[in-house]
Amino acid sequence: MAKIPKEWHQYFWEVDPQKVDTQKHAFYVLGRVLEFGDREAVRSARKIYGDRQIKELLLSTYSRGLSNQTIRRWQKVLKLKPEECKKIFSVRSKNPTWNY
Repeated sequence: MAKIPKEWHQYFWEVDPQKVDTQKHAFYVLGRVLEFGDREAVRSARKIYGDRQIKELLLSTYSRGLSNQTIRRWQKVLKLKPEECKKIFSVRSKNPTWNY
């Protein structure tokens, strides 16, 4: 089981970071670091997971946990096409976090 690096523990306040498998829960770990991580943590996460997995995260329902600011930043960094960006926001709107 791959564990969360000690420097990232501060981003996982509601769980025991020692018990989170970074491969099994890759989207959770990656999302947390992209949303709350400092520049060095994001750089490390990008090295570990790669741009392909960041894109997969953005296109998945796990992107609901990311702010619009974080999503827009990664759209620019990854140079996503406009139609891919529409897909990201349609996934977010079809799967609302709150059940009203």
